[in-house]
Amino acid sequence: MSTQSRRQFLRNALGLSAGLVGASALNPLYAEDLGEFKGPAVPDVDAIQASKRVYYVPAMGSIPTPDNYAFFSNPNFIVTEKGVVVVDTGSSVQIGEMLLRQIKKVTDKPVIKVINTHEHGDHWLGNHAFVQAYPDVEIYSHPNCRKALKNGQDEFWFNFMQNNSDNKITGTVMTLPDKDLNGGEVWELGDTTLKIHYFGTVHTKSDLTVEVVEDKTMIMGDTVMRRIANMADGSFQGTIDALKQVKAMNLATFVPMHGDHDDQTLIEDGLTFMEVLYTRVGEMYEEGMSDFEMKPVIQEEPFMKNVASQWPGYESTLGTFINVAMQEYEMSLF
Repeated sequence: MSTQSRRQFLRNALGLSAGLVGASALNPLYAEDLGEFKGPAVPDVDAIQASKRVYYVPAMGSIPTPDNYAFFSNPNFIVTEKGVVVVDTGSSVQIGEMLLRQIKKVTDKPVIKVINTHEHGDHWLGNHAFVQAYPDVEIYSHPNCRKALKNGQDEFWFNFMQNNSDNKITGTVMTLPDKDLNGGEVWELGDTTLKIHYFGTVHTKSDLTVEVVEDKTMIMGDTVMRRIANMADGSFQGTIDALKQVKAMNLATFVPMHGDHDDQTLIEDGLTFMEVLYTRVGEMYEEGMSDFEMKPVIQEEPFMKNVASQWPGYESTLGTFINVAMQEYEMSLF
């Protein structure tokens, strides 16, 4: 498929500068026409090798800001005998271009496939950089991801990143995945076997994880992280069930899209956090307590007090997590 046929018009954020809005709001621009409007390049960040075949480029922060160019999640890539498989491409074309530079430092093999683990914008907005570099590259996601993006999440996430980066993602053309992965697929790529896993609703309804069999490594997307972030699209019980399955797989290394790679401890921490929070919320809901009353009790739980309190977003987002967990528990009763 040609680059031109795959490109989509740039959707403009509400926060764009007046000059750019005047030039493109009524007549959207293709990437080739942006020229002087393109945001600044993202500084190089060297890739970290998590296992023999798996690398990731560590984010510059835990939330999108102008200072970090909205680079707050870790794009991954897998070097196989047949070529490079990229798992998530970042929040902008600029991050995607920086990721390409890091891949070329590791290998001269071409990128043959891109997987977007779910619909949140820090996982797919960099796709266009790969279409520009490799016009025939295949871009995959779960069908629920494609559905969500086509139903307006594409524009939402473009606007979100543009506003939070002070327009530094300008030049990014929304390029959606166009091939499906439902979970259960096995790719044989020469010396490397990839297994695609779908556990149902976890962080979202579309989360994919990628197992690199020979490395005993799993790229986790946002299904686990030492970070308190967005659960409005996901499920606490679904996350608990998924992490129990992952824990039973006897893998050695886990690579989240937020934070450092780790061994089984990462899965155990994520599972403990979700179980403590969801179980205690359910118990206190049955006692008639409000979410406001629940928060200080949960904060005194040993794991929360000694471990989770150190995670990014804990102070600002724990209350929201409790509220969402309470709604999920209430719905489970019907």
